[in-house]
Amino acid sequence: MLRISDNLAIPLAEIEIQAIRSQGSGGQNVNKVSTAIHLRFDIKASSLPEIYKERLLNLNDSRISSEGVVIIKAQRYRSQIKNKEDALNRLVEIIKSVT
Repeated sequence: MLRISDNLAIPLAEIEIQAIRSQGSGGQNVNKVSTAIHLRFDIKASSLPEIYKERLLNLNDSRISSEGVVIIKAQRYRSQIKNKEDALNRLVEIIKSVT
């Protein structure tokens, strides 16, 4: 479960996380190691309460596609684990912004 607040959480199964190769400079591993994270979260298909879904879908946020999917690419860190944490934290912040 990904905890959003004391009374709101979403199952991790609703979040699609894929490791991809980072872009840009990064040394010898940049083209060999998949450290960046591509996160997708389908708002409409999620278990979020309807009021949160409506608010999220009405947000003017470039990370939310016209189909209602939150897409986050995290590549700040050289570690896949840290980038995964970063992507999940950014998803939490998006959802918290409408609570």
